[in-house]
Amino acid sequence: MRDRIIAPYYRRPSRRGKVLYTDAMARGFVRTTPSGAVALLRPGMKVMLPPGCGEPRALIAEICRQSERLRDLTLMGGIHLGDYPWARPEHAALRYATWHMSPRLADAQRRGRVEFLPIRYFDVVTEFAPGGHWAPDCVLVHTAPPDAHGYLSLGASVGLALPAARRAPLVIAQVNPNMPRARGNGWLHAGQIDAWVEVDEPLTEYPPPPVGDVERAIGRHVGALVPDGATVQVGVGAIPQAVLEALGDHRDLALHSLLVDAGVGLVERGVVTGARKRVHRGRLDIAEAMGTRRTFDFLATSLVINMESSAFTHDPDVVAGLDRFVAINSALEIDLTGQVTAESLGPRQVAGIGGQFDFVLGASRSAGGASVIALPSTGRDGAVSRIVPHLAAGAAVTTPRYLTDWVVTEHGAAQLRGLSDRARATALIAVAHPRFQGELERALTS
Repeated sequence: MRDRIIAPYYRRPSRRGKVLYTDAMARGFVRTTPSGAVALLRPGMKVMLPPGCGEPRALIAEICRQSERLRDLTLMGGIHLGDYPWARPEHAALRYATWHMSPRLADAQRRGRVEFLPIRYFDVVTEFAPGGHWAPDCVLVHTAPPDAHGYLSLGASVGLALPAARRAPLVIAQVNPNMPRARGNGWLHAGQIDAWVEVDEPLTEYPPPPVGDVERAIGRHVGALVPDGATVQVGVGAIPQAVLEALGDHRDLALHSLLVDAGVGLVERGVVTGARKRVHRGRLDIAEAMGTRRTFDFLATSLVINMESSAFTHDPDVVAGLDRFVAINSALEIDLTGQVTAESLGPRQVAGIGGQFDFVLGASRSAGGASVIALPSTGRDGAVSRIVPHLAAGAAVTTPRYLTDWVVTEHGAAQLRGLSDRARATALIAVAHPRFQGELERALTS
């Protein structure tokens, strides 16, 4: 599982650790054009994409241009920051399999061209590898140019692309001087890549989302639960943004798995140092960076960054070994037993499992750790409560009730761990919107 070292922390080939690249594994590393690279693909193949800011747009655009030739080729990916060009009707010959659903895929799903994969992030690593159900025939990667020793950094998107590419039958790289050469274990050697294209274009960006009064209130409540010296995991969105903004007066925090612009700001202000970590002290173990040029420039120069595969960052055993690990994740709905759905509205899949279960499980075993589910108390512009007597019929349970620790809304924080079923419900009602508390109490006693 943990074939982690491909180049050491400081950009020179290791003389003491494992180096996975050997001459016996060497591939062609043939320079070609986007059309020449995509010509290597065949109909019906399974092709894995890096998520987020690592998306190789030029290669994807060429796949779309050749979509008729590539009939029933299946692209496979997670969080996507664009408009899913391969899911448009004019590219209906292509299929898409994803572990992170989006409402923007609804039309293609109705046409039978999209499949949702209910896989947690840690298991994506093994399911998308030889022997896994979704073993890719090809992996696309987006890298910085090779250094003097032939190592190419995957920069902003390492978590899933790196372990998949190390074992894929065919690897095609989009090489881009705008991709930062980040430190850590996010490297492929030229001898592990079959073909590459040079494309000089800006990376896909994820700008900081706007934060309103509700999110700020949630952020303050969550921030109060984070001790100094904690290792903090957050996702993307307005609530994680508000949480990071609320941590400005903390000391010696570390960030884990994901880096966004607000996290960069905390490092620059001296709030995030990683100084109290037992594992990788002074380093931030990051699988994906999703931000603007600010984040990309930081990746290129920072000595604290340690890019890692999701086989490491999402491993609950690794998380459990980090003292004071605080996992902060969101939800669409939570019921009075503490069951959480972060992915579906009733039976309709609108997001994915992501890393929530991985981090909640790891945090539950971390010394001094905690997991936090943070959500607004209402939805649909205040028309409905997001704390409900029972999850909607058909809803997927992302976090089971026995792992739900803290639940935070703009009205406060409720700790559920160790409470009886009635006490849990009472604590949740206390942080529900006051307009819905009466009906929740009636549901509890009926």
